[in-house]
Amino acid sequence: MNDNLLGIDLGSGGCKVTLLNLKNKIAKTYSKEYTTYYPAQGWAEQNSSDWINSAAILVRKALIENDCDPKSVLAVGLSGVTHSPVLMDKNMEVIERVIHITDSRSFKQSEKLKKEYGEEILKKCLNPVGPMWTISMLAWVKESDKNKWDDIRKIIFPKDYLRFVLTGNIATDYIDAQGTLLFNPITKEWEEDFVKILGLNKSCFPDILKPTDIAGKINKRGKELTGLKEGTPVITGTTDTLLEILAAGNLQPGSCTAKLATFGRICVLTDKPFSGEGIINYSYISPGLWYPGTGTKSFASSFRWIRDELCKDISKQKDAFLIMDEEAKLIPAGSEGLIFHPYLVGEGSPYNDPHLRGDFLGINLHHTRAHLIRAVLEGTSFSMLDCLDFIKSKGIQINGQIKFIGGGSDSNLWTAILADVFGEDAVIPANTDASFGAAMLAGAGAGFYKTIEEAVKENSTIKKKINFNMKNNEVYKKIFKIYKNSKEALTKINQDISLML
Repeated sequence: MNDNLLGIDLGSGGCKVTLLNLKNKIAKTYSKEYTTYYPAQGWAEQNSSDWINSAAILVRKALIENDCDPKSVLAVGLSGVTHSPVLMDKNMEVIERVIHITDSRSFKQSEKLKKEYGEEILKKCLNPVGPMWTISMLAWVKESDKNKWDDIRKIIFPKDYLRFVLTGNIATDYIDAQGTLLFNPITKEWEEDFVKILGLNKSCFPDILKPTDIAGKINKRGKELTGLKEGTPVITGTTDTLLEILAAGNLQPGSCTAKLATFGRICVLTDKPFSGEGIINYSYISPGLWYPGTGTKSFASSFRWIRDELCKDISKQKDAFLIMDEEAKLIPAGSEGLIFHPYLVGEGSPYNDPHLRGDFLGINLHHTRAHLIRAVLEGTSFSMLDCLDFIKSKGIQINGQIKFIGGGSDSNLWTAILADVFGEDAVIPANTDASFGAAMLAGAGAGFYKTIEEAVKENSTIKKKINFNMKNNEVYKKIFKIYKNSKEALTKINQDISLML
């Protein structure tokens, strides 16, 4: 037996593909970044064609480099970033660039929706209205771009667009749909009253399937793009965060992950939903479980930003992030008084303020680029501590060690800093990528695994343990107080600057 499962993830900042061999249980993952465009203050957009091109390149690379016969791929599982609406016209072509989850242009529309319908939406959709939810993005399009709005015939999401290209079929799953605030996670149906608020009807939205359902099969176009065999089953898939949690092996209430990715996330499995301001609430793939969490909007994107803007001499090198880590290692904990607030596109939890702005605080002549790099690693970690403290304040219990997941978990320095900032030991699973979770999901959907739980048991292991440094933690406790106090002191100034532009 030399069968394989394939997982494809369209993440916040790039595509990843994992080929999981069922004979030796070896998983190989390939990645490729794509561009996020920031054409105006608070805007963030991506090209859907970049997703497709990246996925096609990586799938072909995985097949070729592993000498993998396409016939051996039993099924394909999909994963993707949530909330971002892919607007399609009558010809099923994508209408312009896609608004990204980190976009905050719809602040005014979200405030209006919150005022008029916020209580009812929170009650039925279990999440508070804000700029990062699909309903607010659609309200902005309706109000600001009539031509685009009139052309809309279908609204789907990134992974679903990829599946449409590969199979010709349109659908989504009942978890990804929850990112719209137009879908009821209890009834698992589109909320007609909320859809009507936008002047739309339910026919604009895709059919709802289970994440493990077979949603289509590779067609001629899909074969030409990827090299996969026509007729290969494509599983519905679900959100990138859920599949990262699954890949980490979390199945029990209290299990916690810290996601080091473009959009940083703290998620804890619970046996009931926790809805309220500042909490992102989703149902989990295991019946009866939920994964409420918090999120910082510019986690890994802050590190990518400093690479592209302040490290141009190395930014194009394959190991640019490793070189940056090596520079930052030379700087002691605390960056010698330099503090970074990672509010490059506003902030999510616990502030939900699109007007906040990033800054370096305390900079002076002795600070170098290495200080700036380390301050970014520390500042993003402080933002995750903000998220962790907030989720604990809501009475959500954490059992066992926190698992670090996402692309940032590959950095020995960043994960050490995060553990030191948390003041807690942590572990890193062997496979934390959403594309790996998507491959496991494909195995369950295709019937190779009887259950999701069996897939996790067969494939999830721990790669590394991290013991936090108590001395560094004491340093970070003092700095975190300044981080918080300075955030409060700068809030009004940030809002004035934002509203001035």
